[in-house]
Amino acid sequence: MRIAIAAALTAIVAGVATWLTIEVQNNRLVWDHFDVVTPGVLYRSGQLTPEQTAEAIETYSLKTVVSFHLPGPNVEAERRLVERLGVEFLNLPMPGDGFGREEQFRQVLEAIDDPMRHPVLVHCARGTCRTGAIVALYRMERQGWTLDDVAAELERHGYREGWLCGYVYGMVDQWPTDTFPGIPGRPGREPSNGQEAPPPASDATFARADDGHEHGGTTR
Repeated sequence: MRIAIAAALTAIVAGVATWLTIEVQNNRLVWDHFDVVTPGVLYRSGQLTPEQTAEAIETYSLKTVVSFHLPGPNVEAERRLVERLGVEFLNLPMPGDGFGREEQFRQVLEAIDDPMRHPVLVHCARGTCRTGAIVALYRMERQGWTLDDVAAELERHGYREGWLCGYVYGMVDQWPTDTFPGIPGRPGREPSNGQEAPPPASDATFARADDGHEHGGTTR
C-alpha cells in the first residue's frame, strides 16, 4: 500500500514538474526577461503571450509597443491586439543577433523621447540581443552609462557574446555631458567637456555576428 501511494505521489510530482516546465518554456507563467528600464518611460521584455501583452498594457499604461521580430502572422496578430487596445505598434525587423540599422534604433529613440508616446515597451524573441541593443543605446546616449555598466546589464539579461557594446557605442551620437559631466566624447569627435577622447575600440569589439540567432537564449 505504501509503495503504491509513494508511486502515485511520484507520478503526480513528475506530472506537475512537466507541466510547469512546459508553461515556463512557453512564457505563460513568467514574463520573459521583463524589466523596468526607466519607470513610466521605457520597459523591456521577450515575446509575451497575448494575455501577458494585454496585462502589461493595462498594468503599465503602455502607449507604444515596439517589436523587433521579422514580419509574419504572429507580428500581425500582435499588431491587431495592441492597436485594438488603443496602443501604438511599431515593427522594426532586425536580425536576431541585434545588429539592426541605425535608423531603426533612431525610430525607437524618437518614441522614447516623446512624452506623448510614454511608456514604451520594446521586445524581441527573448529580450536579449535586439532589445538589449536598443536599451544599451538609450543607456549610453540618454543616460550616460559606461560601456561596463551596459555590458553588465546585457549579461544580466542573458547576453554572452560581447559584441553589442562596441557596436552600439559606434552609434552613440552625443554623450549627455551637460547632464552627466565627465563623460568623454566619442572617438573622432571633439569632447564637449575639455577631456581627451578615449582611443578607438579594437576591431574585435565591433565584430559582427554571422548568424541571426538570439544569443544567450533560444533561437527564433
